[in-house]
Amino acid sequence: MSIFTPATLHPDYALRTRSTPTYAQTAGSGQGKRKKKTRGASATEIARVGKHEIKGLSSLPQASKRFFAPRSNPAPHALAQRIAASFPDIAAATLTDSNCLLPNGFIARVNNRGAVSLTGTNPNTPAELYAPYFDALTRRLNQSFPVGDNPWLTFTQAPTTIRLAIHSIPTEVLPADDEPLYTFIKNSIHNAKAVTIGSARYLNKDRATRISKQATSVVVPVNPDDIPILLTALFLFSKRLKVEKTTQANRYTQCLNCYRFGHAHP
Repeated sequence: MSIFTPATLHPDYALRTRSTPTYAQTAGSGQGKRKKKTRGASATEIARVGKHEIKGLSSLPQASKRFFAPRSNPAPHALAQRIAASFPDIAAATLTDSNCLLPNGFIARVNNRGAVSLTGTNPNTPAELYAPYFDALTRRLNQSFPVGDNPWLTFTQAPTTIRLAIHSIPTEVLPADDEPLYTFIKNSIHNAKAVTIGSARYLNKDRATRISKQATSVVVPVNPDDIPILLTALFLFSKRLKVEKTTQANRYTQCLNCYRFGHAHP
């Protein structure tokens, strides 16, 4: 009895008290309460945010997602409906075989001149990215449907530059010859608005009539994104000049005409 060890000092008691807390300890520490739920973003929230971000992106114009192949000699194709229905999948398979990682969803159209167009369904993928595969797509198009002696020409993209007319430019400030016009007006527009144009020409092509007047108009092609920067007025040569979209056929319209009438794109 002299060596009796009290229960509270026994090693087993100490282990039990450490592993099994008393009711008072549990109540005081809050372990009996429901734990506050902590978590990361749920799949629903992620999907909602992702959808919002994707929805916020501005889609490209339809024309900038389109490319087309006219026939050598414009003529309707007897299987136009079948081509429109089946060529999107044929095009997708062609891109996959070519190890293309671009989106491969398309809408196909065949006009009454036999020209076949493909418009990408991805809102942010421009047609120009598919240019390296135009030859392969044209080859597969000609192999998939009867062409006789009238095959389809190589696919080409629909340019989207839009032409603007800048009016009331003083003739006295313009170059005496027509050739330097592009460099001259390009520098002036870039200095004023940091916009780069691709070419320049006079709206009035009759030089004699043009130089007899105090002011004239110049037509310049610009990217669609630059349209709001230049419309509806532009300060050049210390004057406020009116700017508007020209009603004459622009490069985009010409390209659509190529598609509509089946002509080769110039």
